[in-house]
Amino acid sequence: MLALAGTGPQDYVIDLGSGDGRIVIAAATLHGAGGLGVDIDARLVDVSRENARRAGVEGRAKFEVRDVFATDLSQATVVTIYLLPSLIDQLQPKLLGELRPGARIVAHAFPMRGWKPDRTETLRISRRHEGQGDESTLFLWIVPAQVRGEWRAGDWALRIHQNFQEIEVEASDAGRPVTVSEAKLQGNTIAFSGPQVRFRGEATSSMIKGVLMQAGRDSPISFRRVR
Repeated sequence: MLALAGTGPQDYVIDLGSGDGRIVIAAATLHGAGGLGVDIDARLVDVSRENARRAGVEGRAKFEVRDVFATDLSQATVVTIYLLPSLIDQLQPKLLGELRPGARIVAHAFPMRGWKPDRTETLRISRRHEGQGDESTLFLWIVPAQVRGEWRAGDWALRIHQNFQEIEVEASDAGRPVTVSEAKLQGNTIAFSGPQVRFRGEATSSMIKGVLMQAGRDSPISFRRVR
């Protein structure tokens, strides 16, 4: 799960329903990341703290007795989940509302309803797990920036339709439609292209700033949200 998320020393991992703490401890020992595990079972939290102490990472791998819905996710860059589907569905608005664009979410076994994963990976496991068989499926999502709406930069206008990370872009230059055949959003990185234009940039809540290539020339451009 951590490898699928591309976890590294710059990351802060939150494991929701952390059990014996193995994911947060692995984040610290194998990937150099800091992290927090939360679980409602106080006994498991005690076990996790002892496991972190034995691994020598108690300074970077913390554990708390806490309900997953009462956990502040805003500092996490990676969130790991192995929970029942009903809980995952309830968590989806919280994940989208609190995590910053570009944060990665990895779930084991159960996907989120309605939100297509950015990547799915199925692994053979070394020992058959009762009720699960001999394979594990992992799902990765990258939290997208919110770019739905209308944007302007001088004569240029964009109207962006968005469903999670999937987007469609309508563009015009001085009122003339510009054909856009491909559009992609990953975190806060947005790109679109067509026969006569190519753009790549970074999105915030109020601005999309990047480079526009047209007629063989690269020009910096900043779109501001108008609606």
